Amino acid sequence: MLVLGGSCSFIVRIVGDLPLSEAIILVLIVPLAVIYWHRAFRPDIKVLYILMGLWLLNQIVTDIYRRTQWYAWMRGDAGIIFFAIDLAFLSMLVGNNDRRKVYFFVAWAIVTILQVRFRPTETNLLSPWKFGYSWGVNLFSVSLCSYLCDRRRYLIGLTVLALSIAMNLINDYRSPILVIFMALALAGPVIPEQIGPWRVLPPPGSKRRLALLVIMAIIASVGSQALVLALSKRGVLGEEAQQKNDFQSHVKGGLIIGGRPEILVSSRAVLDSPILGHGSWAQDNKYVDMLLDAMIENGEELDPDVIEESSNGYIPAHSYLMGAWVWAGIFGGIFWMYVLWLAVKAIVLCAMRRPPYALFYVYMFGGTVWAILFSPFGVTARIITAMAIIMFLDVLQLGPNYKSATVIAQPRGWRRFAYQQDAGAPRLRPIGGRIGSVRGDYEIPNDFQRRD
Repeated sequence: MLVLGGSCSFIVRIVGDLPLSEAIILVLIVPLAVIYWHRAFRPDIKVLYILMGLWLLNQIVTDIYRRTQWYAWMRGDAGIIFFAIDLAFLSMLVGNNDRRKVYFFVAWAIVTILQVRFRPTETNLLSPWKFGYSWGVNLFSVSLCSYLCDRRRYLIGLTVLALSIAMNLINDYRSPILVIFMALALAGPVIPEQIGPWRVLPPPGSKRRLALLVIMAIIASVGSQALVLALSKRGVLGEEAQQKNDFQSHVKGGLIIGGRPEILVSSRAVLDSPILGHGSWAQDNKYVDMLLDAMIENGEELDPDVIEESSNGYIPAHSYLMGAWVWAGIFGGIFWMYVLWLAVKAIVLCAMRRPPYALFYVYMFGGTVWAILFSPFGVTARIITAMAIIMFLDVLQLGPNYKSATVIAQPRGWRRFAYQQDAGAPRLRPIGGRIGSVRGDYEIPNDFQRRD
């Protein structure tokens, strides 16, 4: 897992551009499938395969109808196929194994930081923090904070996370600040479960707890934006950030939508052709002009000729959801809306039950939600998103009894766990030897059923 995670950031050319991790997957998937093929066909993953198949079919029909160039057609279809292969491979390799998931992301975080330092790409050089260091630093900081807080080392853990937030503020990178604040509100040590014999938070699974979590998430979202605006107005983040944040806070959509006019343009492209898309790597200068107009309205100083030349006429999307819908059509959108729904359910379940390492899980799931809505689906994103999908499918597989797991932290570490079983919940049996500093591997009895 260390090799697979660490190789995600390196691109190799095999016909087209592939992350090195996907080249490794192509070599290993057949021998792995011979032994563990049944793991790739869990009922919850079968639904995703069906939706992926419809997405691919929609893309093929759209490309035929739009008479897409063959090389763009091949690249568009290959992106969906490789994404499905990544999902199948990871379901066989890491399904229900939390230790391997953590190793994967920690390796990816460390190698990403080293790559920006020693072998930066053109994108890294454009903005070293936003397009480089931040991915690894934020992920590593949240992982360490989650680990320390679950061991009740709250002061050290929150200090590590505060430093990460400060670095994002200094570099005016707002989206991870929002995701970290919401993860802290939903799964962090903000409000204790109980103080002595008195319960502070409502019981897990109750409607009162869900309502409180929704309120806390809203407060965290508003608070993160208020913090950025307050520091910007005082000039702490620099003159450029002050002007940008002040202007975008007053435009339609505020800080979130105001800085992402691509979403408005891609929404128009979807409305123009909602069933069939515009084709793989869709090009239409009409939508590029719409983006330029929106950017000018947002007060950005730019050269229209440079923007048009660099865009190559591609319809701007900057979103997993909108990009798939613009390229393929309605089934591309349906697939990502379903994944978005699964991610939100997994966040709610982790926040309600607070399992070990919940802060890391909620951060990862929140980052996935953000990416589906506001990030482009690049080659590296395929395997990272596939891993995130496996993570929240595993969380949802255990259902409402997921935290029956109340961690009893010991002074010298997590060598043992004590479980408080919900009424009628199955006993989770540790497998695979010693349980490490993460939740470990658990065997789910075959007679597991949801009990109301």
